[in-house]
Amino acid sequence: MSAPEVAPALPRILIVDDSRIVRASIARQIRARFAITEAVDGEEGWARLREDASIRAVISDLAMPKLDGFALLTRIRTADDARLRAMPVVIISGDDEGAQMKRAARLGATDFITKGIAAVELVSRLENLTALTDAREKLDTARATAAQTATTDPVTQVGTMSLLIKHGAAMFSYARRHRVPLAVVRVALDDFAALRERIGERVADQILTAVAKLLTSRLRKEDVVARTDVAEFAIAAPAASSLAALKFSRRLADDIRGARITWRGKRLTIGAAIGIADSTHAPAHSFADVFALAGRRLERARARDDDRVVFEDEAAPAEAPPPAPSIEEALALLAAGQGGELRAHVAELALRIFPLVKFCDDQFTAAERERVELAITQRLSTLKEI
Repeated sequence: MSAPEVAPALPRILIVDDSRIVRASIARQIRARFAITEAVDGEEGWARLREDASIRAVISDLAMPKLDGFALLTRIRTADDARLRAMPVVIISGDDEGAQMKRAARLGATDFITKGIAAVELVSRLENLTALTDAREKLDTARATAAQTATTDPVTQVGTMSLLIKHGAAMFSYARRHRVPLAVVRVALDDFAALRERIGERVADQILTAVAKLLTSRLRKEDVVARTDVAEFAIAAPAASSLAALKFSRRLADDIRGARITWRGKRLTIGAAIGIADSTHAPAHSFADVFALAGRRLERARARDDDRVVFEDEAAPAEAPPPAPSIEEALALLAAGQGGELRAHVAELALRIFPLVKFCDDQFTAAERERVELAITQRLSTLKEI
């Protein structure tokens, strides 16, 4: 016997209105084709939107307590989540609300309906809106999948993160098997978001392309370079130590800073921060470990004003040695057979007791001189008597 077919879930609509009657009326008209979620004001509606990713569209009134429809619409259109920013929002309008409708349209309202709209028309509009939402999400998913699996960055024509991960894993395995180093160099251009805002996306992309070409021209055939973020690149260099990568990175930072880039007749100076890691000088168990260590050093390089290339971790501050014991304590330790505890303080103890030792030596010398002189005098007296 075949398993029963499972009906697909209905698209979910959020109805936001402080009137229970209005919410019930709209729900009754569309319930056969849509699942319903209700909210009594904009604040509750915003919470429902953030917690329920199955909501496909919003129907909202404008005049509501706590958070009105204008404020809700503004939150949706300025949300960090791209899903929320693209959410269709249908505003419930009245016959004498022309100015309010214009304001809602400026804020990004998708459509408007009246409270007396026919059920057939309302369902048709909502079906069109949810179908567009589904199509857009499928397109975004396809684009994200393509970006994740692509091996060439479309702007700079260097590798992608996907390519770097693939080759980096193979390089790390080879380096560990043959006991040779694998260096990772991560490069970030300074203040690129602000620069892009000032010069425009097209010119900014041209700068990224120029930097990518500069990187490529400095590499060996076996090295791999990839664009790993908007204004960041990474290089995997097999059989290269961090010291070799350091020399390369210092030249690279100078070359980037000295590149001749002009915009509207003015030269643009681009700075860069660079972090370096080497598989033989890190507790690395995978390429990801080396990449992450280079990233942590890159963040330290970003924070610097002078040397913008970091290739080693900061040394932990040394613990202060314990103070030297007093002369009395040292003598007590010697008497107890624990002279080994004094080895770290020999120099300081010697400096402390040197004046006493010298004094004693001088006294011993004087006493010996007096003894010798006395012996000579006595011998001479004996000879005279003979």
